[in-house]
Amino acid sequence: AGYALGLPLSLLALLPLPEGLFAALALALLLGLTGFLHLDGLLDAADALLGARPREERLRLLKDPHLGAFAFGVGGVYLLLLWQALALVRDPLFLLLPGFARFAILPFLNRYPLLHPGMAGLIRGGPVLPPFLLALPFPLLYPGPALLALLAAWGVAHLAARRLGGVNGDVLGAMIALSELGGLVGYALWRSLGG
Repeated sequence: AGYALGLPLSLLALLPLPEGLFAALALALLLGLTGFLHLDGLLDAADALLGARPREERLRLLKDPHLGAFAFGVGGVYLLLLWQALALVRDPLFLLLPGFARFAILPFLNRYPLLHPGMAGLIRGGPVLPPFLLALPFPLLYPGPALLALLAAWGVAHLAARRLGGVNGDVLGAMIALSELGGLVGYALWRSLGG
């Protein structure tokens, strides 16, 4: 599914568009094709994971439909960084990144406890070998960006385990969103350093 999401981005990169317009259209595609699901998870997770609150309050915030200050701040910075990184990345093959980002969550989803059955429970415990084989070309071609994508997913999962006691669908959305961003920023840095 992730590679199917990346395919429109790859095709868009082939068009002779100015960087800013390409980045805006790619951002709209990336968010729109997922129904803004991962962005929603990122915003909910930001409110629940950041700030000084007891665990019970953090768990309540995951279910609260209202956005708090952390959601607005993290969401704004995320969208700015995502737009800028997309403006710098015109490699059609690399833009299949959403496929790798969806694999990057699997090792951590199976390692950390679930907060409750739901979206995360539907994915957990599934076969790992087929997704691993599908994801393997990405880190072989782009080791640095792949490492940053994995580290971003791990960071969110680890923080959620410490502050919430586990992961859920919102945390998975945040893991995917930041894994994609980590990979894109890693690629932009790698290219700027002559990689």
